[in-house]
Amino acid sequence: MRSNTSHSASSDPEMYFDRLFKDTYPNIVAYLEKISNNKELAQDLAQEAYLKVWQKLDLLPEGEEEKLRYILIISRNCFLDHLKTVLKEKKQQDAYATVYIETSAVVNHMEVKEQQQIIDHTINTQEEAARRFYLLNREEGLTYKEIALQEGVSEKTVERYIGRVLRTLRTRLASFFFLW
Repeated sequence: MRSNTSHSASSDPEMYFDRLFKDTYPNIVAYLEKISNNKELAQDLAQEAYLKVWQKLDLLPEGEEEKLRYILIISRNCFLDHLKTVLKEKKQQDAYATVYIETSAVVNHMEVKEQQQIIDHTINTQEEAARRFYLLNREEGLTYKEIALQEGVSEKTVERYIGRVLRTLRTRLASFFFLW
């Protein structure tokens, strides 16, 4: 850093700041790049720090090393503010993600519950034989042939009754999915 600043902050603030900027900017960016591991971020933070320096130009210390130290402290504080902002945003995103996941799980649970209610209602409103054949097939895992033998009816009768239940289920569930 050059030690001969011919202008003071009170006589010509713009020239004083310009000289100060040219003398210290490379050191400030290098420092910020070292602590952030990001060249673009370091340059952005340096700009922010120099804006604060400009706003507090009359508060700068007299000595050249003290000025550099003062600007380094402002730069470090800009970096810390940046970290706080990033952490706060991450925390908000994590909270949003948690709420979204929990909400999705609740909605999904509600949808499954509604679907099951539609299925139960549809099955329970079928005629007795159709309901019994459907439940033997779906819940007990019996084949159409096994149901026909057990119930003393033809396999085609079992197929027709179960087919009727399935068509009714498809129709009612299709309207449910259409609403979503």
